[in-house]
Amino acid sequence: MNIKCEYCGGFYPETEAKCSYCGASNARAAQAGVPKTIEELKAFCRSKNMPLERMRFFIGEDFREPRAFGIYRNADGQFVVYKNKADGSRAVRYEGPDEAYAVNELYQKLKSEVELRREMSAAQRTPMAAQRQRRQACWIAVLLIAVAVIAFFLYMRNPRRGYYLYNDDYYYYQDSDWYYYDMDGWMLADSVDEALSGDASEYYQGDSYNDYYGVEDFSDTQYYHEKDSSSDSSWDTDYSSWDSGDTDWSSDW
Repeated sequence: MNIKCEYCGGFYPETEAKCSYCGASNARAAQAGVPKTIEELKAFCRSKNMPLERMRFFIGEDFREPRAFGIYRNADGQFVVYKNKADGSRAVRYEGPDEAYAVNELYQKLKSEVELRREMSAAQRTPMAAQRQRRQACWIAVLLIAVAVIAFFLYMRNPRRGYYLYNDDYYYYQDSDWYYYDMDGWMLADSVDEALSGDASEYYQGDSYNDYYGVEDFSDTQYYHEKDSSSDSSWDTDYSSWDSGDTDWSSDW
């Protein structure tokens, strides 16, 4: 699927890291931890302790039984993303040479199935339990608000990942390290001025690269690495109670 570049308005494949017209970064493709190969998807699922067979997801396998999602590479070298419906018929979501696109299709479906269970779990709470939770929430609301206000101001003052413009020079902050840009490209900084590190929000330009910066895209350097997605709470669910019967197995996808 093609997406529209928010900077130049051109359309390009959503799996590309940059716009093919202006070079602007694709925030969707650059999402932290999104797998781009079948093996990366397998590793991601292992890291989340997902019981894939119970969830009816078959990664790297041409599984033929009813009620299953899967991805595999066929004898022609094409990547196939499929859904076997309840009646045993197969709906092919994608078949083509783009592994990253194919993997993302199944990854997004996996994510939507996890979100479905989270929503169902919330809906199944008894009214009494919900009322008790509301009372508990009221008692700690004031404390949470106070903590949130303090955390917000600390967050705004402390450096966050991305580009900074300070005294007409560009800097990049990543995982407690500062980098500066000079004629030789991006370099690791031993230290930066206290004005920059102590009040970083004043100089923050953003996490995404723009051509008008006039510097090399930091993501093209040896220093850059993807954000750690281990804290992504959207995958938090009770996989031990997973019921694949909750999936709509009659639809094509």
